[in-house]
Amino acid sequence: MQNRLTHQVLAYMREQNMLQSGEGVLVAVSGGADSMCLLHLLWDISQTMRFSVSAATFDHQIRPEGASDAEFVADWCQERGIPCVKGSDNVPQYAREHHLGLEEAARILRYAFLRTTASERHCSKIATAHNANDNAETVLLHLVRGSGLNGLGGIRPVHQEVIRPILCCTRREIEAYLMEHNLPHVEDVTNADTAYRRNYLRHEVLPRLMEQNPGLLEGLLRSGESLRADEEYLSQQAEKLVGEAEYRPNQILFSAERFRAVPDSLFFRVAQRWAEVLSPQTVLSSRQRTAIKEACHSQRPSAVWMLPDGLVVRREYNQVILERRTEQAPETMTYLSPGQEVVFGNRRLSCSWAECPGGKFNQPHQFYLKPPEQPLLLRPRRTGDEITLPSRNRKTVKKLLIDSKIPKECRAHLAVLESGGMVAALDGFGVDIVFLPQKGETCWRISSSESSKATERT
Repeated sequence: MQNRLTHQVLAYMREQNMLQSGEGVLVAVSGGADSMCLLHLLWDISQTMRFSVSAATFDHQIRPEGASDAEFVADWCQERGIPCVKGSDNVPQYAREHHLGLEEAARILRYAFLRTTASERHCSKIATAHNANDNAETVLLHLVRGSGLNGLGGIRPVHQEVIRPILCCTRREIEAYLMEHNLPHVEDVTNADTAYRRNYLRHEVLPRLMEQNPGLLEGLLRSGESLRADEEYLSQQAEKLVGEAEYRPNQILFSAERFRAVPDSLFFRVAQRWAEVLSPQTVLSSRQRTAIKEACHSQRPSAVWMLPDGLVVRREYNQVILERRTEQAPETMTYLSPGQEVVFGNRRLSCSWAECPGGKFNQPHQFYLKPPEQPLLLRPRRTGDEITLPSRNRKTVKKLLIDSKIPKECRAHLAVLESGGMVAALDGFGVDIVFLPQKGETCWRISSSESSKATERT
């Protein structure tokens, strides 16, 4: 425990609150220099902090040496009494089947193995061997790709259950530690292949930049820390705005005027959070987040923008609605009579015998009508449909919906009740005067409510 790097890592772990006494940590070990240094450091530090250490090594089946590297790690751990779990999966095949790059496929399968193993070993944390050089490379990679603050902040010391104890150590410090403790490791020949973007930055770009500025590495790390702090603050402020929307099943509604004034730096974070509420795996591009902001500024009352994963953003007069489409407009027709309950699109309608009450007895979603002479047909709106509501002039249903500011996207879902070729009633509005009963008459009561089975067809 007298080694300078050991004290440095121990202080960093305490500063970042990575591990507590009594916890278990699973160390991801490839057998390379960084991961062997990490495993030895944590094994040493665990004697002071009183946490348990297990190792996990994973063969991606990309290199022929992968299996022997895993054996090397397992043998080294066995000599020291460190529990070690070996895993393996065919990353190239997985990448082909899921149309992914090798690096992304490897990361997905590796972390799936690590999380499963951590659960089986009762380890609350997973430690990976990212170091300060990796962090600087990551910041540059994201800068080249064009990233926001989240990417430019680099690698987080702690993210969910994953901790990076040697993120404070440079590659040179790690190599010196291996020599001092005579620690063996294996070399991955692909690390020298500059066809990979990260390796090109590592071997070609960073050394030349550091010739111009020897303090570049420390400068990039300080910038990353500063940008992460900015990102955390902006995310906290955005989270407050997220709560200002109205949440409905598969819909989020917010004021166009209110969010028109929100700065882009906050609004884009809010838009992403809203998208995640409706579809947890969705990641909006900058262009898609901009489309949601444009909905706040649009002068078109029924403008619609299509987003990924079935998400749609549309303007409804003074509000914007972000929604996930879960059902299509009704395509079938059905008959309705007393004692029946049917689902039509996203509405559930029921019919029963009743005595017509007095006063303003007709409501948008509960109305009374004379028993029709012809069967009552439930169907979607058609071109040319007309209705005369009490105390109103006769209008086409289309004109009625426009005057009532019903969004274009919702009009196809409204249920029309027809009898003998005439519109007897319109869900959400009421009964035509021809079918209007008198107080005390025996009639049909139609009730309508939102259906939990939005995709059911009758």
